[in-house]
Amino acid sequence: MLISELREMIKAYNEAELRLIIAEMYKAMPKKLREEKAIDTLVKNSEKYTKSGKTNDSRNEPVDVYVLKPQIELFMEYAYKQYYLAPNSMIHKKDRPKWRFVVKGYIKDLQGVSIYGTEGDIATDLLFKLYEMLSYACGYYLFRTDNPFRSIGMDQTELLYTVIARRFSSGIKQDKVKAVLESVITSNVDRETLSSSLISVLIQNLKSSESKEMAIEQSKLLMDGFMRTKQTALKMKPATRHSDYERKEKINKLVEIVFRLNIELSEYDKAIQFYNKYHNEIDAEINLFILLKWLEAYELKALWLREYDRARKNGVQPRIILSNVYEYVKKNECFPERGLYLLEDI
Repeated sequence: MLISELREMIKAYNEAELRLIIAEMYKAMPKKLREEKAIDTLVKNSEKYTKSGKTNDSRNEPVDVYVLKPQIELFMEYAYKQYYLAPNSMIHKKDRPKWRFVVKGYIKDLQGVSIYGTEGDIATDLLFKLYEMLSYACGYYLFRTDNPFRSIGMDQTELLYTVIARRFSSGIKQDKVKAVLESVITSNVDRETLSSSLISVLIQNLKSSESKEMAIEQSKLLMDGFMRTKQTALKMKPATRHSDYERKEKINKLVEIVFRLNIELSEYDKAIQFYNKYHNEIDAEINLFILLKWLEAYELKALWLREYDRARKNGVQPRIILSNVYEYVKKNECFPERGLYLLEDI
């Protein structure tokens, strides 16, 4: 109904009927909406309300990160304790499914805080912790979903990009790069995201040669730490050990980061040598497959053919798909369309 139609319609009502209508409308209005639109002010003093020309909309109020910080920290504490998942006396049953709206609100508020100053640092740190919590929830149930990023209506890569961009906005330094690298290689991913996608987000935020070289250096230091940990793992308590599989996966992710950054810097041979030395799979053919997949992604045909030939000379037997691609590239001097990879005879 248009407002003009409403005005015309209420002319037919007497005072008692209008009082009843207003009371019923007020009762039907959610409390949050009444507060946002300052309906109580309208009822108490309509002249003042209309003269102001606007409501006291709480959404326009600046975000106070010092108020928000303890709220978010308490929320995350409860989340990690699975209070939003299992029955407990801290979070009422009807409020547990509302966690997604709470998180969306927190992220929106934090994104509205300037990246500069102490408040900006606090907001960025809180966003980082919220990302890590949601990432953790992709591998361990904190909420009644195994895809928490979809539940809040965001891609995992989208939130990670926001976090990294804010972290690097005031300058890319060693400690910041290390923290981001650790987050990227330890993040659980949802069913719609690959670990390589998180690495791509990192690389997108390393815009200068200096920042790429810094990330390469920090990646190598982290790799060295994981390798030394392996040598002393048997001396550690079981609860503090990295499993061999987890350690291998983290090292392989760091190898991918170093490889791709060297490719970005046009250090092709250095990238391939580093990959061949440190990337660890149970079978040499799997290592070859991954290397060729990455070289194909960068359209490096000559290097693709070279590494294929080198592997064959070293006794590696490539899978039929790679053999077909090899023949196609030799014949057409380009990579086949992705769909052709599944054909037995290209």
